[in-house]
Amino acid sequence: MITTTSSRRVHRLFTLLALAILAAAIIAACLLRGPWYDEFYTQYVTRPDVPWWTAMRDSWLVDNHPPLYYALSRATDSLGPISTHRLLNLGLGVALLACATAIVRDVPRLLPAACAVAIGLVGNSYAVHSGSELRSYFLSLCLGILLPLCLTAIRLTGSAGTPVRQAAWWITALLAFNTHIVTSLTAAALIAPFLLAALTRRDWREARAIALPPLAGGLVFAAITSVQFPLWMDNTRVFWIKPGFSTARWSIELGILRTIEANPLLLLAALAGSALLLIDVALRRRPSGELGALALLAAGLILTAVGLTALHLLHPMLVEKYLTAMFGAVLFGAGLATGHLLQIASPRQAAIGLALILAYSCYTMVHNVRTAAHIPSWMMTGEPIAALVKACPTTVVHPGYRWNRDVMNMKPADNAQVYPFAYHYVADRLHFAVEPAGSTAISQTCPTVFWTEHQTKKPVSAPDILRHIRDMGFPIRHIVIHRVGSGWYAVADPLPAN
Repeated sequence: MITTTSSRRVHRLFTLLALAILAAAIIAACLLRGPWYDEFYTQYVTRPDVPWWTAMRDSWLVDNHPPLYYALSRATDSLGPISTHRLLNLGLGVALLACATAIVRDVPRLLPAACAVAIGLVGNSYAVHSGSELRSYFLSLCLGILLPLCLTAIRLTGSAGTPVRQAAWWITALLAFNTHIVTSLTAAALIAPFLLAALTRRDWREARAIALPPLAGGLVFAAITSVQFPLWMDNTRVFWIKPGFSTARWSIELGILRTIEANPLLLLAALAGSALLLIDVALRRRPSGELGALALLAAGLILTAVGLTALHLLHPMLVEKYLTAMFGAVLFGAGLATGHLLQIASPRQAAIGLALILAYSCYTMVHNVRTAAHIPSWMMTGEPIAALVKACPTTVVHPGYRWNRDVMNMKPADNAQVYPFAYHYVADRLHFAVEPAGSTAISQTCPTVFWTEHQTKKPVSAPDILRHIRDMGFPIRHIVIHRVGSGWYAVADPLPAN
């Protein structure tokens, strides 16, 4: 096994390079991507003009997720509009990177695995997509990587390590259990096999090192859940997530496939590393701590998939984006197996291999940034409307609350206020005005526009929309519908006064 200073230097260099590239990609995606409904929700419930306790009581605790990310968003409201407020994720990523650094410094044999994970993250679509939105999914992705890193370090050393590494494990566990309900369940499932293995061997020192931080994090989660659970069940009595086994199965399967197929070179290296670990055991009778950690991680992932699917069948709760912690753990597993291959390679071999894997990740990253920039957003309808107003300044724009009632009527009650906030937010950013609710104003010299975004039910036809417009008191005779992304806008020609 080659663990020279040159090898460590190569691994550190590629880790820093990969993370710098990933940070640049996330910043670019944050600035290029338009906002979507859930981000408006986050921005609205964390606005600075509402006292902290009022926001906690009336908005954060009645939502369907733990309040941690909302509190972090509120604490960073000085970052400004959504496009720059998203950079909160980058700050969280840096904080968790500090935790990972503390772990790797205490357990240097994990440096090659950490390097492989960092390079894999560059080409991971969830890293760019979740990193460029004002929601908690990027934090969940990072925790899904950091959690098994902490567990593997304990497994390899049999202890909690230095005080700094212990602090990193405590921070990881507390965050993992209090970021997102699915992330909490994933964390519990990933920890269980490691803890059970330590208990089976009666290694009380290792068991204590594993159990105490998750116990504290779980108690905090349980205390908050005791307040939130009845509200979660009430909020999701009528919900948008589809029930059934297929929804759960495809959410899990597609996410895992996207993770392992993002970089075929990394996948090949992980398979080779896994094969070498198995050969060491089968032929050379040399059991490896990394192989044991991989087996326990695989058991945790299976437990995660089975457990979450069972819960989904009882109460619909799974979509792909909720599972980023699980996909982060899958990426860590690939990195851990690749790390074994890097450990036995010479510095030159490692540098060449890492360069090739990073090059492919960068190729995929460019595609991911472009994809993120074109994810349906409210700007896709807002920008052509802004162009109409610029061409004819007396254009009248009516927000389409009539077509948003299905979501506005859903609990939590903030949904009813987020839509007006979102329409005005986009209009302000694009420098045009929208009419207040109940207005029946019509332009006599320019078009009148009816604008609907984030409509979960597509309109049946233009005549159907026109009928509803006329029922609301508008004497419109003809409209032209423009469907864009997840919204549409209807344009009526000027209607001169009689």
